Amino acid sequence: MKKRNVESKTIVYDNNFVTITKETNQELFFEIGDIVTTDVAEAVAIMIVKGSSGIWDVLIDNTVEVDPERCLYWLSGGQKEWFMPEHYNTIWSNCYLEFQEEFGFMVVDIIRKSKTLGDVRSGFIKYLNLPILYDFAISRNLIK
Repeated sequence: MKKRNVESKTIVYDNNFVTITKETNQELFFEIGDIVTTDVAEAVAIMIVKGSSGIWDVLIDNTVEVDPERCLYWLSGGQKEWFMPEHYNTIWSNCYLEFQEEFGFMVVDIIRKSKTLGDVRSGFIKYLNLPILYDFAISRNLIK
């Protein structure tokens, strides 16, 4: 009889809203409310938008792959702005490529230079904050 290989998880952080586990392959797995992701950039962006605290000392592997589109969605307003656009004059699926072309490399560079979730957060706040993203959207006529 063969033994079944069961992946083990290590809890890295847990509170009532955010749970971070590390898989056996060392990948971080984020559960933020009802959102689940393995994308570090997306997770940090969601936690910034949702107002998480006490989590920023968690170490990350800065060589992980990220999808800048996911992170930029949240940093530019997330579900509140893109589900039923109140300030934008289009939906996310019509303009995400413009955001990704302008800021995608910056997201990857911030992750590459970061050692903790807090480093990622600081980079996003400094270089990808909402006023910067809104100014870009205004320059592309994406704002009403």
